[in-house]
Amino acid sequence: MKTYFILTALLLFGSYQINAQCCAAPSSKKAITENSNQEKDKIVKLKITGLTCAGCANHVSSALKNIDGVVEQSVEYPGDIATIKYEASKTNPAQMIKVIGKAGYKAEVINETKSKNKA
Repeated sequence: MKTYFILTALLLFGSYQINAQCCAAPSSKKAITENSNQEKDKIVKLKITGLTCAGCANHVSSALKNIDGVVEQSVEYPGDIATIKYEASKTNPAQMIKVIGKAGYKAEVINETKSKNKA
């Protein structure tokens, strides 16, 4: 009976140690890099013309995903609005509009803002 108790205690303690290691806090160096990248990110909203269904929105979404520098994007249908978070050093709204045009739709900038950091 003592052996089962000791084995159970060792297993519980061992699994606790494994969980503690996987949930370690990120290093401060990595956190600083991520924050500096967020400061360079911008958000642009585009009005998309020509969307007739959710499939069209998925087509535009796929085209945006292929642009280097696009961090996040969502295309709303109905509503015909694309909200795109991007790295300003890698891409710009004009390039996004060009890619959307190649996909068969028209787009124009509604507004553009700097991304807010989530602290």
